[in-house]
Amino acid sequence: MVENCNGKTNENLKVIKKIKYAGIFKKIDDIPDLRVELKNVFESKNHKEMVKYSLLLGQHILEKTNTEPCSEIKEGFDIIKKWQNGETGKGFAKFQEARNIADKLLRLAHDEKDPIKEKIYRIMAQITNTPHVKNHALWASDYAIKLINKMYPNNSDEIKKEREIQIELMKSV
Repeated sequence: MVENCNGKTNENLKVIKKIKYAGIFKKIDDIPDLRVELKNVFESKNHKEMVKYSLLLGQHILEKTNTEPCSEIKEGFDIIKKWQNGETGKGFAKFQEARNIADKLLRLAHDEKDPIKEKIYRIMAQITNTPHVKNHALWASDYAIKLINKMYPNNSDEIKKEREIQIELMKSV
């Protein structure tokens, strides 16, 4: 048993580990078995399904953090929806448009002083880039765990809850 910040014991704290990732993070506090399960579901999905998952994850994060989307987030979601509906090519959403919005979101994250908002911008940047590369959906999920770690330090129950939500969202598409 491990004692948490409130002096209560929590068996699940033993399963939080700093996991090395091949992705964008060197280490992240996570629950390895749930990360593996998410990755397995991810590998069973096609690109369009992961884009749909990204939108669901983005909406979930905005609701969880009670965040009103800024114009860049709204624009990113619009471009994703156009791509999802096949509205690409001349006069329609292009990968470069999504990447430009993601770059704006990353600049907002870089300039943001509030660590929660900074993580939200980084999640949304990854989500916005998902039409470009499927793996951005997985990286957005990992950023969401970094957000949970920031919102609820050393709280394995919240990490577990977030990974389970991500797994269910991903299975639903």
